[in-house]
This record gives sequence, C-alpha cells and structure tokens, in this order.
Amino acid sequence: MEITVILSQENETLPKAELLARLGTLKIEYDIINEYPGVIELDVCADKEKIIELGSHLGYTHEILLTLDKTTPEELGDVIKKIDWKEQIQDSFKVRVKRMGNGEVDKDKIERNIGGYIKQDCQMPVSLDNAVHTIKLVYTDPKTVTNEFKEERVVGYNKVIITELLIEQDKRHFFDNKPHKRPYFHPGSMSPKLALCMVNLAHVKEGDVVLDPFCGTGGILIEAGDLNTVLIASDLEKCMYEGTKLNLAHEGFENFKVYWEDVRKLEIDEMVDAVAMDPPYGISTTLGGEDTKKLYTEALIAIEKHLKDDGYICMASPHYIDMNEVVESTPLKILEQHAIRMHKSLTRIITVLAKDR
Repeated sequence: MEITVILSQENETLPKAELLARLGTLKIEYDIINEYPGVIELDVCADKEKIIELGSHLGYTHEILLTLDKTTPEELGDVIKKIDWKEQIQDSFKVRVKRMGNGEVDKDKIERNIGGYIKQDCQMPVSLDNAVHTIKLVYTDPKTVTNEFKEERVVGYNKVIITELLIEQDKRHFFDNKPHKRPYFHPGSMSPKLALCMVNLAHVKEGDVVLDPFCGTGGILIEAGDLNTVLIASDLEKCMYEGTKLNLAHEGFENFKVYWEDVRKLEIDEMVDAVAMDPPYGISTTLGGEDTKKLYTEALIAIEKHLKDDGYICMASPHYIDMNEVVESTPLKILEQHAIRMHKSLTRIITVLAKDR
C-alpha cells in the first residue's frame, strides 16, 4: 500500500534517516516514490497494524497517512468525486487541509466543500472533535519565488495528496518525558525526541539488550525501555549512577542493570544488540582529565567487545571531534552521520557505527 509521511523539518537529514532505520528494524520493505520538503511518499509491504507500530515510536515523524489518490489543486474536486467514500468511511469523519509551507490556500472553504461532498456521498456524520476518520488533503510540491534578498517563499502548490490519517505523533510523550520532570535531573540532559531518534538509528527492537555506557540521567534508556528491552547502563559519576537507577525505576522498568564504572573497565555478562550513547565533551573531571578523542576511541574499542556481530552503535559527539579519526584505530566503521545544531557554539554529530566485517 502507499503511505504519505509528514516529517519534522527541524533538521535536514535526521527525520528521514530515523524513518528509514525504523522501517529496516521492523523489516518493512519499501520503495520511495516521491520526496518534497517535509513529505515522503512510500510504497510499503505492510498492513495498517504494522504501519501504526512504525509510527508509534518515531521522534521526528509527525504523521503517517494512507494515500488514497493524488491530483493537482485545480482538479481536486473532480478526483474527490471518483473516490468511493461509502467504502472508505463507515463512521464519523472530518476533513483537514495540510499545507507544506505557507502557500496561500483557502483552507476553510476547501474543508467545507470537500467535507460536504463526502458527507453527502457516504451518509456519515461530520465530527470536528471525535472523528473516527480524518481525511487529510496534503498540499505539497510547492511553487516558490525568490526575492532580491535571495529569500524563497511558497506561492502555491503543484500537488495535492488525498489521504486518511493512520497515526499521528503523541506530543504528550515528549512533554511528559522532559528531563526536568524526572526524579533526578541534571542540566544538559538530551531531549526525549533526540534520544528516541538515536534509539531508532541504533535499530533497537522489542526484546533487545540495549547498552548506554555514558548513561547520565538515563534519558536514552528511557526511550529504549518503551520497547520492552533489557537495559544496561553505566557511568563513571556516582550521582549519575544513582540518578539513572532512580529514573528507570520511576518509569516502571524492572529489567535493567546500572553499573558505577568506567566504560573501559566495564564487565557485563550479556552481549548487547545495540548501543546508544551521548559521551561527555571536553576535558573535565568527568573524563578524569583525559582527552576526549582518546576517551572515545578507547570506549569504542571496549564497547565493540560487548556488541553482537549484527549490532549497531549510535553515538553523539561535538562537531569539533573528527569521528573518522576516532574510529580509524577501532574495529568499527561509520555507516552514516547527521548534524544537529544545539546552540550557537555547539553542533552535535550523530554517528551510526557497526562492526567492520
């Protein structure tokens, strides 16, 4: 079946990379049909239940929609009339227009007219608050103009994708999981959205054993734990060791182990399926005064011994550390990298690694 995915546009590469990684983890075969800013059209070998599973655990995907048809804004009315709405809608519904960009579209008029036709055809009630079906008209493939200052703006659209909503992101999850709401909080904790993205880039699936050897306050493992995984954490700082135990227990997780240990000396009984980690940056007491690059190399060498042959590592690092240099003396290879600007003086580089075999 064909689906339309609405991606976050807050980063250029992470949203698509996370989506494709999760598709691979769930073994959903796909072909990319079209891509536009914030929109990707896919042909997938999966049923609705599998697609809802896909969409329920993504950080940078806003909505996944079932594609019903595609047309132009000018021919939208005619194409709408060709769809068998009696077959498509068996309960209450609503129609919503989604513009990808700020092109001028008379949303109210379109929603009212299209909704009126569908209601007449399927004989089902419109419900703006509790609709069972949400029909979304995605205006995309933007027409743009550039002004004298080289600023681009959307003035119209070449395409409308007629869809039905399958799943949308539960924004409450990220709000409820904000680091300062946990029993133990430390400034500089990673956002839940990025933590979830890293878990997905590490190809974590249900039942996996997941390691974070620089666990901090446990934010990455909290996102991994939602997939019913076995969690293993370690940190050199006693306060982080205690804080992670407190936070994981607060989330209701039971299947976890936390070690107060330097990752380079860490001894665990399990081989792990995935590693997701955000090591400390700079020379500090956290590193025992050691050079960051040296620590990263030694940490990766130690971690590789605990990683299954088909496992993945997803690692955050500051932009001023060359990860190619870090990795060159390890038994690992870089698969992909993504940059995410945190603030004026720091860009995080998200690197995905695997064993070089």
